[in-house]
Amino acid sequence: MKTASDPHPALEGEVMTVTDPAEIERLMDVANSDAAVLEDLDQCMTRLRQAQLAKAALARLDAGDLRELFAARRRALGERTR
Repeated sequence: MKTASDPHPALEGEVMTVTDPAEIERLMDVANSDAAVLEDLDQCMTRLRQAQLAKAALARLDAGDLRELFAARRRALGERTR
């Protein structure tokens, strides 16, 4: 891989000139993956928001409801291990 000077400040003074076909192919794969990465990120953000909403809902439960919830979960887990 060769580098050449570039006066453009956003490129921090260097631009890579790639001549290896395998490296060019890899770079093209990475460059074309942005839509999939954004979709993954969107799904992760959705799951994070759902987790935060669930925590907020659980925080509003009173002690008796929480005890019942935990007891039901223990029973369900116990049944799955049998």
